[in-house]
Amino acid sequence: MTNKDSDNFIFVAVITTSGAYPQEGFDRTPAHQPVRIQLERAARELNIADTSGWVAQVAGRTIDPNKNYIENGLTGEVTIDFFRPEGGGGTS
Repeated sequence: MTNKDSDNFIFVAVITTSGAYPQEGFDRTPAHQPVRIQLERAARELNIADTSGWVAQVAGRTIDPNKNYIENGLTGEVTIDFFRPEGGGGTS
């Protein structure tokens, strides 16, 4: 892979409580593509019906799914933790 290729693509894995996408390794993804595209693909593949309110984090840092990988400061191989944050409270 040339330097130009490495500038244009990154390798992404999405981890959820329902599983990982892809199941093994990383998916080669355009670096200028919004992160939400890969999150939507993962949700479809893992049969997750509703991800509204979910959070995307890389190494404990929340990222903006509407921004692309470069805008989020992500390069190389990236593992995104995609999850519903725990709600507080409840009923008694």
